[in-house]
Amino acid sequence: MNKGKLMAGIDAGHVNTKAVLMRGEEILGYAAVPTGFDVAVAAERALNHALDNLGILHSELTGIVSTGIFRDMINVPPLNIAGTVPEYVADAMGALFLNKNSRTVIDIGGNISKAVHYDENGRLLDVIQNDKCADGLGIFYSTMAKAFGVSEEELSELALKSTRNVSVAIHCALSAESEAIDLLCQGVDITDVADAILRVIVERVTAMCTTMSLTQEIAVAGGLAKSKALMNHLPVFLKQDVRVLNLPEYVGAIGAVVAYGGEKK
Repeated sequence: MNKGKLMAGIDAGHVNTKAVLMRGEEILGYAAVPTGFDVAVAAERALNHALDNLGILHSELTGIVSTGIFRDMINVPPLNIAGTVPEYVADAMGALFLNKNSRTVIDIGGNISKAVHYDENGRLLDVIQNDKCADGLGIFYSTMAKAFGVSEEELSELALKSTRNVSVAIHCALSAESEAIDLLCQGVDITDVADAILRVIVERVTAMCTTMSLTQEIAVAGGLAKSKALMNHLPVFLKQDVRVLNLPEYVGAIGAVVAYGGEKK
């Protein structure tokens, strides 16, 4: 990593676009905005928010590195991307930077979930991504929170209060959403339905992980890693301990800077 030089990492995802600012191994700041329909505009907004929060000028940046599904769509002025990093590589390098003992990272994102296995240097050993039926788990989580009339954090808090297991169909997110609403209409306690929703997500993530050997230490990234209730269920379903990374939704953006700099923490 270029010590002393101010670098920005941008993770252009399906749902949100995230930006981080780093000087050497220090994370200075970060910001996220909805991606919307113009990825380049979202990337510029996220970067500007991060810069403004620190009172740093764009001209002070040494370089900008991009990752994420839309990484190749944001190389336009005034961003002028210096390099791009595949999201699998960024996830591995970001997870290793934040937890030097980690060897697998499970990234539960807004649209796509994936698991990445890597060595002590961050070199990829194996990767797996969810199947089409499990696309949009993060979007599903947000949609259910809105349907319940609560925030995403409040949905997790409701689930933590559950006292009874109820089942929700998991053929697809749409059928699960429909059945969850039916359960509420039947008088099932909202805390139990909220918990069932989170178990739907965890079951999908666990099903994805069965096709790859999860090597300890297992780290978790992505926006859904912030859900305490979901993270309570995940190690139970996986039958393995997991550790939520610091700034889990920014792991890819951090990893982009680390990978481009060529060093790990």
